[in-house]
Amino acid sequence: MQKYTFKRENVKFIFITILFFLLGNQIVSAQVGIGTANPLSTFEVNGSVGQTITTVTGDLTLDASHRIIICNNGSTTTTITLPSAVGRKGRTYTIKRDDTSAANVTIVATSSQMIDGQVTYLLNNAKESLSIISDGAHWKKVSDNGSNNVQYPKGEISYFNNVAGQTINITSQTTDGSTGMFLCNPETTFSSDSFGFSNGGANTGRLQYTGTVERTFRVTCTLSAVSNVSDTFIFGLKKTGITFLSKSRIIQKLTISDHQTITISIFLTLAANDYLELWVGNNSGSGNVTIKSLNLFASAI
Repeated sequence: MQKYTFKRENVKFIFITILFFLLGNQIVSAQVGIGTANPLSTFEVNGSVGQTITTVTGDLTLDASHRIIICNNGSTTTTITLPSAVGRKGRTYTIKRDDTSAANVTIVATSSQMIDGQVTYLLNNAKESLSIISDGAHWKKVSDNGSNNVQYPKGEISYFNNVAGQTINITSQTTDGSTGMFLCNPETTFSSDSFGFSNGGANTGRLQYTGTVERTFRVTCTLSAVSNVSDTFIFGLKKTGITFLSKSRIIQKLTISDHQTITISIFLTLAANDYLELWVGNNSGSGNVTIKSLNLFASAI
């Protein structure tokens, strides 16, 4: 039988190794307490907790140094840009509009990421706030205290010129509202109160949905117009440049001296990047139309 002899150095090494594994396992499964000797959770603090607060008066891109952001932006529309959620799983931010804030605060994600299914999140009233957390791919809403707990996109463009207006030249053809229509493209103004919409890149009568979730919208278009002759015209909305919305068509007779007000109101579904435009055609002759005012509004329901 072979006899083994343990040297003192070997015994010390074995003891230290066993102790290391025992203590290591204890550390991994330990509960840590501050201000308490008997923590009931993995980490428990019996006392106050401080967090970093950053007060801004304008745009800010968040990073690892931020935690709570207070927007004391006055009348300045402000954008808070989130970092990528990828590689930051578990990171949290809270963004709040100060009680003196008089302009919207828009929170935007990056890299095609989302905030609870939306590309942007709007704090549209003073004192509103949003708390979010990264799940490693997107930002998720933990809580908010705003009136917009459910985000309802809305957008608006408008035009007004009661003197010259914008003349839409119509060639010698008549239409039933399906073909032979012409774009009404006055120099419109995009409303700063819009959310989830854009002007399509130019103020030329287009209202484009920028949200990523397909939604149903209530759309209203109101305009005032006059013609250079006494003709009957068809007005209607066109969706994404290719589809005339037959249910939006309105027939209206215009004259040289009599301004007419036309209102179109419909429900429709818009997907990401769909846009709306007003078109007009002559139903009885070749007279032109002059647009004096135009308001195109869409609101999710």
